[in-house]
Amino acid sequence: MLQGLFDISKVDSFNLPKYFPFHDEVKALVQRNQDFSLKGMEILDNPPKRLTNPDPKSFSMFMRVLIEGLLQNHFGSEIMDELFKKYGEKVEESRLLSDPNENSLMALVLLKRKRMTRTYRDNEVVL
Repeated sequence: MLQGLFDISKVDSFNLPKYFPFHDEVKALVQRNQDFSLKGMEILDNPPKRLTNPDPKSFSMFMRVLIEGLLQNHFGSEIMDELFKKYGEKVEESRLLSDPNENSLMALVLLKRKRMTRTYRDNEVVL
């Protein structure tokens, strides 16, 4: 795919764990956080496909926003444009977004900021 742009050992050493927390775990994490309070949470079982299955280009951009920082730290920033261009092409070729039998869940979480702390340092406002 991106042959010759990086050492193959970097691919072998890259790990991107996935974990999908349960409703109660999300609630506990937010409650433990001092900056936000949980105002509401709804789980949609099998939401409409237009919500969970965007077009391939949008999905590719979403994934880039989600994991580009991790990939840059491991592989370097030089290959990111080409990597996500190729990824978008692969998503478009695959059935990843079009499987009619796919079941999915969507969690909608509403948070409220408890407080906004302002710290002044060298004439900068740090929030």
